[in-house]
Amino acid sequence: MDFASYHLWSQFEPALGWEDSHCQMQRGWRWTQKSKSDSSQTTPFTETIWQKVGKLAQQGIYEFHQQPLLLKHPRGSERIADRLYLYYELATVRDRVMQILQQYQADPWLLDRDILLLNRGDETIPAPIDIRIDGATFQLIAAFDCIIKLSDRHIQIIDFKTGLADPDRRQADVYLLACSYLYPDLEAVASFYNLETMTSSELITATPDRLQEIARKLAQIAQLHQQQLQIYQNQPDAFDLLFPAHPGIHCRACQFNYGCDYAQSI
Repeated sequence: MDFASYHLWSQFEPALGWEDSHCQMQRGWRWTQKSKSDSSQTTPFTETIWQKVGKLAQQGIYEFHQQPLLLKHPRGSERIADRLYLYYELATVRDRVMQILQQYQADPWLLDRDILLLNRGDETIPAPIDIRIDGATFQLIAAFDCIIKLSDRHIQIIDFKTGLADPDRRQADVYLLACSYLYPDLEAVASFYNLETMTSSELITATPDRLQEIARKLAQIAQLHQQQLQIYQNQPDAFDLLFPAHPGIHCRACQFNYGCDYAQSI
């Protein structure tokens, strides 16, 4: 069955302000490499610093709530850092994550919340949600960072962020669509929380009409994505046409620049 997610949507269409650095070929590399059975043929994958910081920060928050007594321990942050093997990371990553852990220990804003779901961030892909819209069917994949219960009928989805980039509203929309299926009897709102700046976004809501609009958009993306992968499977020489490159200075930070002729020419 066709599938969709916020991540796939962002690979099709960039967030506002990121148009100049968006490249469809990166999506092509990512998904065609996944289909190769011989791992020796795949392009090496390297996590960026901001990805490492975000992943480790979320793991740290999760670990604090697995052992809440560490929130009161004078060396609680150091104990969590040990669990994350943080001292083996690059100094830039280590220092940023350590600051996040110390800030959270000083102000553990989730501690008194009714936590319905809190993920560590390195779990397997969650079970997909079957969605049918206008005769089209696709599977929606939505990995939540945190969901808290506000009342008997209200929940809040919280997505953790790091860095200075503005959150993408589309991510909240996808989470709200997923919650309308997973928690049909509850009303959901969504927000972003930056673990570095300790700031929260405004609460984001979506009407039923908006959720239908999002579902239609995701259905279109899911169908087109699978069509392109099938064409590539039958016509590998069509790769550049299916996934056009947008070379530029951003190629230097691309996770797939090892095997991309366009990136190597920059």
